[in-house]
Amino acid sequence: MKGLLIKDLQLLKKQKIVLAFAAFLSVMFLFYGTGIQFIVCYITILFSFMSTTTIVYDQHSNGMGFLLTLPVSRSSYAWEKYLLMLFVMAGSLAISFTVLLAGVCIKRIPFDGDLLLKVLLSSALLSVLTHALLIPLQLKFEAEKGRVVFMVIIGLVYAVIFGGRALILHFHIDVPALFRSLVSRAGTTALTLLLCLAVAGILGISFLVSLHVMKTKEY
Repeated sequence: MKGLLIKDLQLLKKQKIVLAFAAFLSVMFLFYGTGIQFIVCYITILFSFMSTTTIVYDQHSNGMGFLLTLPVSRSSYAWEKYLLMLFVMAGSLAISFTVLLAGVCIKRIPFDGDLLLKVLLSSALLSVLTHALLIPLQLKFEAEKGRVVFMVIIGLVYAVIFGGRALILHFHIDVPALFRSLVSRAGTTALTLLLCLAVAGILGISFLVSLHVMKTKEY
């Protein structure tokens, strides 16, 4: 597994130009007054896509078949992709924090410790959810089919979001008031813990699916 991790980190290292460009765009977003939530979301999703492209590289030119002839088991390969997720998530959080700190220093973002902490926590959870979705898709459908399936899922998510928004407007539901009422009853800590547990459950299901795909797929 150590060899697989080193291989993937070297692959990501070759994409340092993309990382530099992402940092540059993030700074530009700051200057143009873009919300910090969008900036952090952009960085997180970009890092997640870069991480899962390592699977595409492994599958290219029958590379997966070659890897499995080495002392690499199918289960260790799946484990390594989720371990790589932790490294990538740490990197995205570090860059997000640096960009946010730069925004505070140039007075584009007001300093709010609670807000920054919430944004970084949201970034971590978003990274986990994105990886939990992308890793099984890339393992199952490979490069081109995986992208198509992912776009279909994104389309369904947007349909649910816009459909829910239409229902909220139609029935005149005050979502902020409802959320404040929920927070006041359950407490911010309890809701945060519940959200983290839900994301952890999704990640666990994702890993089991990836493990099943690796054990049953022919290369």
